[in-house]
Amino acid sequence: MASQLLRQSLRTVTRTSFTKPMMARTTSIATRPQLITKSFVCRPFSVALPRMSAGESDADLVHKLEEELSYEKENEEPTQPAFIKEFLEANSFKLEDKAGHDEVTLTRTFGNETISVLFSISDINNGETDGFLPDEDEVTEEDEVSFPVRASVTIEKNGKGAVTIDTVAQDGEMAVESVMYYKDGKLASDASAESDWQRRGLYIGPQFGELDEGLQSLFEKYLEERGVNAGLAAFLPDYVEYKEQKEYTQWLDNVKGFVSA
Repeated sequence: MASQLLRQSLRTVTRTSFTKPMMARTTSIATRPQLITKSFVCRPFSVALPRMSAGESDADLVHKLEEELSYEKENEEPTQPAFIKEFLEANSFKLEDKAGHDEVTLTRTFGNETISVLFSISDINNGETDGFLPDEDEVTEEDEVSFPVRASVTIEKNGKGAVTIDTVAQDGEMAVESVMYYKDGKLASDASAESDWQRRGLYIGPQFGELDEGLQSLFEKYLEERGVNAGLAAFLPDYVEYKEQKEYTQWLDNVKGFVSA
């Protein structure tokens, strides 16, 4: 702002101290051209903005964030829940979870195959209530609303391409939505813009529900043998809730630190 005002001031000084001669044209050749001066007058101005180290609401906001953060930390589990370790050991999956990121990946091997299951914590907001929320007094453990978790299962074989199977985990079941084959296995998992563009032009296959029932059943068994089963369907929503809680607590801490800085 200071440099802008300086340039404006310089332009003002220049314009007010300089008169530009202009030649007046006449219809008579005998008439000598006369010099007419036109002055440009420019009024200098400045805009002063108030400088404040903090807004009036900053302290109140920080205090409220501290209250919320304190409450969340008091109710969080001190150690990693047992269900995570139990699932990973029973199903030979490895967990890839980066703090601050929305997506989580489970990986494992099966023979000559590399299997990855990609899901997101954003699905915690996808619970379906059909526009009706029961009273808290009427809710029991059996009536708790279940939310679906979308999981993209990719099975890759070296030199043989890959298949990506879109699934939805809900109520202890893994429902298959589609099966897509990639001749180039890199396209199944590469997140680059080029790979994304190439995927858009490929045939994605039919809807899973349109396949022959016998074929659907065999695909489901194919996935179950690779750990994409009821155990995974039960694990995904629980882990999404666990991670979302961790990320929320960290978000509160980060925002509080920013506002109070």
